[in-house]
Amino acid sequence: MRRAALLALTLAGACRVDEVDLDGKQCPCAAGWTCAPATNTCVRDADLDAAGADGAGPDDAAGDARPGDGGALDAAIDGGALDAPAGPSCLGGAGGATLFTDDFPDLIGWTTRGGTWSAVAGEAVQTSTAGGLSYAFPAGAESFVDYRVAARARRTGGATTGAMELATRIQSSGDGQYHCAWVAVSGALRLAWTRSNGTEGGVLAQTTVDVGAIPGYDPTAPVILESQAAGTQLTCCVRGVAGATVTISDARYATGAPGLRTTAQSTAFDDVVVSAP
Repeated sequence: MRRAALLALTLAGACRVDEVDLDGKQCPCAAGWTCAPATNTCVRDADLDAAGADGAGPDDAAGDARPGDGGALDAAIDGGALDAPAGPSCLGGAGGATLFTDDFPDLIGWTTRGGTWSAVAGEAVQTSTAGGLSYAFPAGAESFVDYRVAARARRTGGATTGAMELATRIQSSGDGQYHCAWVAVSGALRLAWTRSNGTEGGVLAQTTVDVGAIPGYDPTAPVILESQAAGTQLTCCVRGVAGATVTISDARYATGAPGLRTTAQSTAFDDVVVSAP
């Protein structure tokens, strides 16, 4: 398992979303299928069981498996996928140089504010379902300017209106930040901002996806959230979910750390990758 690596860069990007389907198509997947992060496509559970997580025979790495991924995620990480998340980014293009990665053997080097955070079985888990401010960010990233951040996230409980989120440009002087929020139960996606005193500033852009039209949709299944801040352009999207993208221009915060965040929901995060746009 690799640990985080920090670099400071300034660069730019755009947004595209692929359609969702089954039988080797883009994730998310229906019941009986597993999303393989190495290809970001659906793989029949029976095939994974027969081949093993790394394709080398029956899975002999069950101890490394995370809930719901059958060990395939660890195979992707060990194969190098963590540094460049597999599958087409909904932000458009492959992104630039990697600035930071973490697959959470622990939370060393992370600052947490609000909520209850811990590293559990290779995931950063926030278990509080209260509605207060709850986020975490890597130390040393406060001076980041332009970047994109992607993370695997799954809902583990809380209000049906609760959200799993990515934060960008978190202010070291307070709680000010932008945040990309996905409400998995309803399909609501929004870009919002928080004031430096921790109070909600408001929604900058939002949309709602008809998740009921997605075959076999499961709001607790892992998804890859992506968010980008490049100049004044902010973009938020969910990889593989058609229509799940919003973008807006806002000049409120020019620099700040990337991070993980929740609202009234417990969430498990993994495979955080921050890169140049």
